[in-house]
Amino acid sequence: MPTTPAPPQRPSLRRKVLVGFGLVMVVLAAIAVISYRTARGFIETAGWVVETQEEAQVEAHLRHSLMDVENQWRAFLLTNEAAYLDGYYEARTAMDADLKRLPESPRLAEVKSLLREQAEKQQAESVARRRGLGGAGKAIATDGSIETASRIQALLEESEHEQQALLAGRSELTKKIARNNAAAILTGTAIAFLALLVACFMILGDLGARRRAEQALASEHNLLSSIIDTMPDHVFVKDVKGRYILDNASHRRFLGVPDDHILEGRTAADYYPPEIVERFMADDRQVIETGKPVINHELPMGRNGAVERWVETTKAPLRDTDGTIVGLVGVSSDISERKQAEETLKSFAAQLERSNAELQDFASVASHDLQEPLRKIQAFGDRLKAKCSDSLGELGLDYLERMQSAAQRMQALIQDLLKLSRVTTRAQPFERCDLGGIVRDVLSDLEVAIEKKGAKVEVGSLPTIDGDPVQLWQLFQNLIANSLKFHLPGAAPQIRIFSRESSTRAVEKTCEITVQDKGIGFDEQFAERIFVVFQRLHSRDEFEGTGIGLAVCRRITDRHGGRIVAKGAEGLGATFLVTLPITQPTLKAHE
Repeated sequence: MPTTPAPPQRPSLRRKVLVGFGLVMVVLAAIAVISYRTARGFIETAGWVVETQEEAQVEAHLRHSLMDVENQWRAFLLTNEAAYLDGYYEARTAMDADLKRLPESPRLAEVKSLLREQAEKQQAESVARRRGLGGAGKAIATDGSIETASRIQALLEESEHEQQALLAGRSELTKKIARNNAAAILTGTAIAFLALLVACFMILGDLGARRRAEQALASEHNLLSSIIDTMPDHVFVKDVKGRYILDNASHRRFLGVPDDHILEGRTAADYYPPEIVERFMADDRQVIETGKPVINHELPMGRNGAVERWVETTKAPLRDTDGTIVGLVGVSSDISERKQAEETLKSFAAQLERSNAELQDFASVASHDLQEPLRKIQAFGDRLKAKCSDSLGELGLDYLERMQSAAQRMQALIQDLLKLSRVTTRAQPFERCDLGGIVRDVLSDLEVAIEKKGAKVEVGSLPTIDGDPVQLWQLFQNLIANSLKFHLPGAAPQIRIFSRESSTRAVEKTCEITVQDKGIGFDEQFAERIFVVFQRLHSRDEFEGTGIGLAVCRRITDRHGGRIVAKGAEGLGATFLVTLPITQPTLKAHE
C-alpha cells in the first residue's frame, strides 16, 4: 500500500535568524574587505602622489638652484667679485642636495653628468680668470656653457612634464578608487539592508505564526483540560521520576485536595500511605522500563490492612516525537461499588449453586422415590379395576378412573420436569450433528401418531451443525409433537420443516430452521408466554400436556447459543423459528 510522503519541514525560526544574520555578516565582511583593499590602494596612490609632488618640488628647486648657479657664475665672470663666487658655491651646494633627494633615473644621471661637466668647466674657468686677470675684466660666457645649461633646463623641464602627467594620472586613479570604494560600500550596504529587511519580514512572519500556534496550543490545552476535567475517571500524567505533571478535577477530588490545589512536581508519596505507594511505583517502573501498558490493574486501598475501597488503574507509556518514553498516562476509577456487587454476586452464585445441587437432589428423588409410589398406585388401580370392578359399581369405577388419570398426569409432570432439569444437569458434549438425520429419527418415533392422525410432514434440506444430539432430538420431537397435537378439528395436520443460512455476527454463520403448521394457532400477544414453565393457553380437557415442552425447547436453544421465536394467528397455524450457530467455539457443553 503506497505511503503518503511526509510534507517537507519548514526551517525553524532559529535557522532563519542564523541564515539572515549570517548573510548580513558575510555582506559586511565583504564590504570590510573591499574597504580595506580600497583604503590600502588609496593610501598607496596617495603616497605615490605625495612622492610625485615632492619630486616635482625638488626638481623645481633644482631648476631654481641651477638658475642661481648660472646667475652667480655670470655675475662673478662680469665683476670678478668673490661674493658672487661664494653665492655660486652655495647655489651649487643646494643643487647637489636636490640631486641627492631625487630618485635615480637615466635622465637624472644625464643631468648629473652635465652638471659635473659644467662645474668642471666653470671651476677651470674660475681659476683661469683669477690667474689671468687678477681682478677686473669683462667676462663672457662660452657657447658651450650656455648649451650645457640649456640642455640641463630641457631635461629638468621634461622631467617636470612627466611628473605633472604622472601626478594627474595618479590623482585620477585616486578619484577612481574613491568612486569604486563608495559604490562598493553603497552596494554592500544596500544588500545588507535588503537582507536585514527580508530577514525581519521572515522573522516577523514566523513570530506571527508562532503566536498563532501558541494561541491555538493554548486553546487546545484549555479544551483538553476542560475535557479531562469533565471525565468521571481519574486522569493523571507522570514523568519518569513519578512526579505529577497533569491531572483532572476528579483525580484531585479522589485525593481529597481542593480543585485549585497544584499537584505538579509532587508524587504519590505525598497523598498515599507507604504500602500503597510501593504498589503504585512498581506499576510505574514496569510501564517506563518495559514500555508495556498495565491494563485494568485492581488494587485495594486502605490503612493497616483494612480495605476501604478498590481502584482499577490503567497506565500507558508517554512518548515524545522521537519515541523516547518521557513518562506515563494513567486512568483510574473507583470500583468499590462494583467489587461490592461482585461479592454480592458471588454470594448469589453460591446460593444458586446450592439451589442447583438441591434441584439435582430433587431430580434424583423425583426420578426414583416419587415415581415409585405412582407406579404402585397405577399397578394396584389396574388390579382393583380388573378384579373388583363388578363390586365397585358405577360410582366406584368413576373414582378409580379419576385416581388413575391423576396418577398418570403426575407421572407425566414429573417426567417433563426431569427433562427440563436435565437440559443442563445431564448435558452432553457438543459434536457434529446432522439435523436431517435427527428429524428423520424423530419422525420414525412419532410414526404411529402421524399415521393415526393422517398428518403430512414435509422436510426440506437441513444443515449439519455443532450441538448436543440428544437435546436436538428432544427439541424437534417437542416441536413436531406440538404441531401434531394442536391441529384443527376434522383436519389432518400439515407440517413443513425447512432451513436457510443466515448470519447474526460478522464472524459467525447461523442457520434458521422453520417448523410451520396449519393448526389452531395462537394470539401473538402470548408469543412469549408459551415458553414459560406451566403456562398453558388451553385447558386440559381440550388438549393434554403439562405446559413444559416449549420451555424445554427454549432452554435447549439457549444452551446452544441460539434462540427460538414463535409466530402465529388464531385458526391460521403456528410457526416456530429456531436460530442456531453452525459452529460452536468449543465442542464441549457450556455448562
